[in-house]
Amino acid sequence: MELAQLEYFVRVAQTRSFTKASIMLDVTQPALSKQIRRLEVELRQSLFNRNGRGISLTEEGTLFLDYAKGILEQVERARNALNQTKDSPIGRVIIATPPAPANALTANFITAFRKCFPRASLEIIEEKSRIVYEWLLMGRINIGFMYDPPESHQLEITPLRSHELFLIAPSARTVVLKDRPIAFRDLAKLPLILPSLPHSTRALVETEAAKIGIRLNVVLEIEGASLILALVQRGHGFSILPDFSLKRSKLSGTLQINEIIKPRLTRTLKMAISLQRPVTRLTRETVKLIEQHLGSGSDDNKR
Repeated sequence: MELAQLEYFVRVAQTRSFTKASIMLDVTQPALSKQIRRLEVELRQSLFNRNGRGISLTEEGTLFLDYAKGILEQVERARNALNQTKDSPIGRVIIATPPAPANALTANFITAFRKCFPRASLEIIEEKSRIVYEWLLMGRINIGFMYDPPESHQLEITPLRSHELFLIAPSARTVVLKDRPIAFRDLAKLPLILPSLPHSTRALVETEAAKIGIRLNVVLEIEGASLILALVQRGHGFSILPDFSLKRSKLSGTLQINEIIKPRLTRTLKMAISLQRPVTRLTRETVKLIEQHLGSGSDDNKR
């Protein structure tokens, strides 16, 4: 029995899918299936029920899962204990983040990380908040950034910064006057271009609409601020985005920003540590470094 086989088994059990597990582990599906089968032969037990609807753990597989996870956690703790030194922690930290926070975790942060932890390695993955949340719960990554994630006993969550959302409108041929705030209730009169659920911005907007009893007119569901801004610029509708999305765009001269009031809309960027992995000294020190670069509190202009 090999440690790799235990890791493969745990990933397949967690994802309930050989395909998803093979992607996460960066191995081919045939190779993954072969290792799982070798493990079953050695144990003389079937660990998975396989049928046309997918896979599920057998009773024996459920029992073995607890032991396999325990073994892997003990090995990880042993490695971390051996790797950590007084001068500089050794190991690897994996961070996943949506696109906007990723911009802050670029050259300056990486330079600081390598200077502080010359014997450690760093991986930064750009993904949507909901995927980052799933990876944290599965223990695939050490640290994740998300907008307003659900609370979980499997995560240690810290608020980092908040930013306000604004109505983005075309500067020309718009019914919304420039430099005039718009009441949230009046958004129901506009054709909106928003991400689909469960995107955090869409969830926030829909929640507020439900509170005051209005129905939003969402004409397009689009992922990605760049494409949304291009569609607004071409007159397909209006959108709701943070102001930095427009400031970073080449279309800023053709679009306008209007404050949304009654209520104002605010999203909070939060950092989470996965408690599904051993929380090492390197992880803790990396968190401190992130807080120095991303700051805390609100990054909105005070009004």
